[in-house]
Amino acid sequence: MSDVNGASGGDGNFKAFDSKFMGRPQQKTPDQKLRDVSDMYEKHFLREMMKAMRSTVHEGGFVQSNQAEKIFKEQLDDHYVEKWGERGGIGLSDMIYKQLLDKFGVMMGIKAPVAKPQGPLPMDAKSEFRAQPFQHPGKKQSVSYRIDIGHAGSAGAPDGAQAEAAREAVKAPWDGVLLGKKSLADNQTMVEIEHDNGLKSQMVFKGGVSNVSTGQKLQAGDTLGFLSPEAKSLYWTVEPGPETVSE
Repeated sequence: MSDVNGASGGDGNFKAFDSKFMGRPQQKTPDQKLRDVSDMYEKHFLREMMKAMRSTVHEGGFVQSNQAEKIFKEQLDDHYVEKWGERGGIGLSDMIYKQLLDKFGVMMGIKAPVAKPQGPLPMDAKSEFRAQPFQHPGKKQSVSYRIDIGHAGSAGAPDGAQAEAAREAVKAPWDGVLLGKKSLADNQTMVEIEHDNGLKSQMVFKGGVSNVSTGQKLQAGDTLGFLSPEAKSLYWTVEPGPETVSE
């Protein structure tokens, strides 16, 4: 019993057990792991840069550097690199982190997946609309679609089809804030939305806007406007918002 309750047992064993495992490293979160990898690549780049700079300095004089001095210089360069990293580095780590986050963030559970858009117009199997992708001039990072409206304005269309086209609503594809609305020539309307997922939508269509105002918070599926009976197409451009564009 003395071995269990004495100084060498009991509480002493617990303290020994506690001290043994108190130093165990904590598990890092996926976000911390991405940060560590980004910092590692930046430091590797800085070390290679220091080596390249050292190689441009030629030794001169009567006394040549020995092996110990070369090792000291390498250790000194490593010390400089570590201190640069502690002070925020040169920004390369942040760039790498953003790229890794965009590519692997959803897979690693760090970044919420972008919800599938409901679309500015219904695009289900029964829909008469057809989307054709195209490259918007001057917007290399954007994805643009021309959504054709098959039944609208067709010759000989019954009054019921024309009336349905006139009532067809243009909706917000994701949650966001209305940046602005603008009337263009030929009864065209342009609507811009900054979405909560970091994307930005621009829609141009023939018709009018609904009772929405600039700066208004929108939910996915909220009505932005209505197509006119003679509308043939709706143009929808999706591009990264200001915070998601890589530097």
